Amino acid sequence: MNGFIERYKKIRKKGFLEQKYKGKYAFVGVGNHSVNNLYPILNYLRVNLKYIVVKSQDTLELLEGRFSQSTATTNLNDALSDNEIKGVFVSANPTAHFNIAKEVMKSNKSLFIEKPPCASLDELQELITIEQTSSSIVLTGLQRRYSPVYNILSNKVKDASYYTLKYKTGAYPEGDELLDLFIHPLDALFYLFGDGTIVSTKVIKGNGVITYLSQIVHKNGVIGSIEFSTDYSWSEAQDILTISTPQGEYITENTSKLSFVTKPKVALKIPLEKIKGFHSQTTILYAQNSFLPVKEHNQLFAAGYYNELETFVKICENKGNTNNSSLKELLPTYKAIEQLRKAKG
Repeated sequence: MNGFIERYKKIRKKGFLEQKYKGKYAFVGVGNHSVNNLYPILNYLRVNLKYIVVKSQDTLELLEGRFSQSTATTNLNDALSDNEIKGVFVSANPTAHFNIAKEVMKSNKSLFIEKPPCASLDELQELITIEQTSSSIVLTGLQRRYSPVYNILSNKVKDASYYTLKYKTGAYPEGDELLDLFIHPLDALFYLFGDGTIVSTKVIKGNGVITYLSQIVHKNGVIGSIEFSTDYSWSEAQDILTISTPQGEYITENTSKLSFVTKPKVALKIPLEKIKGFHSQTTILYAQNSFLPVKEHNQLFAAGYYNELETFVKICENKGNTNNSSLKELLPTYKAIEQLRKAKG
């Protein structure tokens, strides 16, 4: 048995060490999210970043010697004019994403664009139009579409009837809460249940915080109630999605845990639990395990960052994988954001 285990470990190690992507890539941006989340994953995947593109000369000087295999530059065209570059990762200031995305697509380089790719539905439709005349493949960084929890759910909730979502954080005065915060849970709903319309919204404002209470009706008949709020806490933020199906409820805790809780059966409109009792059963379908220090239980993997970046690179190198977050996939999300923005006034 020990020999079998050792052979398995050796094969697994060999497979990891031999994995190598042939293409060369460029990365635009060195902000907090990029440095702490995206660069470490690309390093783990051994993606060859030929260019690091930054905005200012000051930042350029700070990068000297940090990325020894990469050329740092303030000129995006250095990367876009290089025939070796198969794809460009963009995670810069969100206000710059729209214009950078247009330049990359017009150069026919494939594009990974961190959320938000643009600021409005009109801008999204413009990007889609440009993509149609380009050979560029665009994958947007809405990582819940690549997280284990939402991938499991996508195959479990086809008979769902309704859901409730609570996404509550602390105050967010430094940016656009719709595009910076709420776009993630909102987009995940359209990933799971398809296109839909926000049919009602109440907005509560006060002292720099805001809460959206909305109802969504999806085209497949699923109805959802959502609470998006910055009137709570960052240290104890809540992100809980509860989905009702005939058999029971699926409950998420952020992207770290997914549970299924059974419902009591009803026959001829009679609740059988009143006749023979009922003991609810809870099944854990996914749980991030901090005890095991392996990739699959790392927060970056559980949140979907790892899978979205790996998917993009594999698509660029014709190694298969499905693009779950194309620009067109985001149309329902941006339509809903426009509705919430209108309700906000």
